[in-house]
Amino acid sequence: MLKNMGSSPDIWKLTFTTHELEAAEAALEAFGATTYSTERPEDLTDAPWLFSIYFDGRPALEGLALPKDAAPNLECLPDTDWVSESQENLPPVRIPPFYLYGSHDAPMRGGWRNIEMQAGLAFGSGHHGTTQGCLYLFADLLKHKRPRHIADIGCGSGTLAIAAARAGLRDILASDNDPIAVEVTRANMRMNGVAPLIRAFTASGMAHANYHGRRFDLIFANIMSRPLIKLATAFEAHMAYDGRLILSGLMNEQARKVLARYHACGLRVENKIIIGQWTSLCLKR
Repeated sequence: MLKNMGSSPDIWKLTFTTHELEAAEAALEAFGATTYSTERPEDLTDAPWLFSIYFDGRPALEGLALPKDAAPNLECLPDTDWVSESQENLPPVRIPPFYLYGSHDAPMRGGWRNIEMQAGLAFGSGHHGTTQGCLYLFADLLKHKRPRHIADIGCGSGTLAIAAARAGLRDILASDNDPIAVEVTRANMRMNGVAPLIRAFTASGMAHANYHGRRFDLIFANIMSRPLIKLATAFEAHMAYDGRLILSGLMNEQARKVLARYHACGLRVENKIIIGQWTSLCLKR
């Protein structure tokens, strides 16, 4: 959810469709929209993409240069407990050993790593294909490697950082360039009883004192293709020699371009998963 850019405390939603995926992402990135959802019917590859962006207060959209074929629609959402309504319609997510559930569901017993997540305007509750892809790759990584130092870049709701803590890992950093996302992450950390294990803070990429001079055994980056390309050098510089990098936020057709950039940095694919329209990658040197 973007910062309030007006005086109203209402929640506003901007939607638009376009065939120009990269142009739309570039416009939103320049505008400061760090979190949004994108979707398209899986069986209609020539259909336009649908973008949805939420704002805390009516946004000033004068500086938003959308693609020419975009048809934007801005609306104020009704005053309702939409979080509760949406959460009740979302089933729990089972990605062994992780079990993500809402407050209306009960945790699982028998060795499951329970993670309670609440639906958020733009930060998710673990149901998106990108988050699930990261969790599948992380669960597979844990079968043969136990990372000691973890960074979650673009943490959103904190799902991946909390999963690391639930897996018994201890040195975890979580950051996002949206301070509201960091607030959501901290609230979820407290709700799951893992706040002492995670440091959450606002940062742009890895440009923060908490990252300076450090190398990590595992870096999560579930963001967007453009910033993933820009951050490739920084991620490689902060990876431990035998470290892993789990990337997502990639449309399937964007994966080749992003992967080419990481190949140039000396990284290769160790594992890969595709869920619907989304590709998630686990990279190593």
